[in-house]
Amino acid sequence: MRRAVTTALVVLLFFGSIGGGASGATQGESTESNTTIRVSAVGEAESEPNQAIVLLSVVQSASDAETVRERLAQNSSRMRTALRESSVSDDHIRTVSFDIAEDRSEDGSQTEFRGIHTFEITVNDTSRVGEIIDTAVQNGASEVSGVEFTLSDNRTRELRATALETAMQSARTDAETIAGAENLSVVGVRNVSTVEPSFVPVEAQTTTVADAGGETEVESGPVTVSVQVVVTYEARESDTTRQTA
Repeated sequence: MRRAVTTALVVLLFFGSIGGGASGATQGESTESNTTIRVSAVGEAESEPNQAIVLLSVVQSASDAETVRERLAQNSSRMRTALRESSVSDDHIRTVSFDIAEDRSEDGSQTEFRGIHTFEITVNDTSRVGEIIDTAVQNGASEVSGVEFTLSDNRTRELRATALETAMQSARTDAETIAGAENLSVVGVRNVSTVEPSFVPVEAQTTTVADAGGETEVESGPVTVSVQVVVTYEARESDTTRQTA
């Protein structure tokens, strides 16, 4: 797993009494200015995908809708049974869409009905994606629409935590650098906000549907989770500056 950091939006804010206005200090106390440093940083954590989403369809055509429906049901059932025997549980096979449409020729003399039943299959062992595709195609599936390599919920949470740590470390470093340039010292955190993590699933780079006797090969790349934090730090004059003053 690799980490990367991007930093953006650094703002130094000074708050204090101006022209005799109220500073919030009680009478007789120091009216030392209150300073905050606001920093935005992005942390990233990268990992190989541990889950794949396969989209495939059972397609049938016939001269009447009922025949299409029956053939779709038969092939879909056969495909599900084969996948179940390949250790793909039923709750990892989900219907995405089902449609039977009438298709007329341009002159209207012939009518054909075409049905498509599209499934989403979740594969938790990415090394088996090609095998699962082959099993589905050999048992009723007609089309493979695409393959996305992604992360499970647990893995996403793990990478999010790592990315947050990286972002906070970067934010602290930037805040201390800015403070040092102004003879200030970071003394605490006033508030922190985060932007929900984002990652884009990796589409299969190469998909070769097997010929008879062959195997389908699917290649993937790493997935990156990105998290942004916005941190406001409390800062005050450094001890050296105070002694000089």
